[in-house]
Amino acid sequence: MDYYQARISIETARLLEKMRLFYEEKVGGTVTKGDCLIKAYYDSLWVKNWKEIFDSPMPPINNFDYKVSSTGQMLKIQITNDVKESIQNLKSTLPEIIGTRSVTVGVCIREILKSAYITNFEHKNESLQVSKVKNTINEQRKIANSFSDITIQTEVFKMLDDIELEFIKILKK
Repeated sequence: MDYYQARISIETARLLEKMRLFYEEKVGGTVTKGDCLIKAYYDSLWVKNWKEIFDSPMPPINNFDYKVSSTGQMLKIQITNDVKESIQNLKSTLPEIIGTRSVTVGVCIREILKSAYITNFEHKNESLQVSKVKNTINEQRKIANSFSDITIQTEVFKMLDDIELEFIKILKK
């Protein structure tokens, strides 16, 4: 692997640091900035519409929580060829998607990091809420199992199924 160099904004540098610390906690060891970008790339493979990612707000990052040195905006990292190619592909396709003449490599890195953040933080919270709804509904199903009248039991199960579907639709909006 060769070194890959790019200039990024201070906000992107802070997001990179936030995601690096997240991945370190997740793997239980040291994660370099290059490793972080590689992991973020793989976490961003779900994205079908980069315009939605571009339009989404930057994740909340407190200036004091993620300190970035004065040289932190100049990346010099080792990444795989897949990640390099993905950044270049995004650099060539993103301007057309968002309606600009061009974008920098730093913007592409920011969008990859944002999508990884969404995957690991926002979708994680969404699936946690869905799990809570399903657990609550399952508890109610256990109670409904105790009904002796099969007709009432069937109606209650149908209502619980309908309620579960409605809650999940609301949570996924």
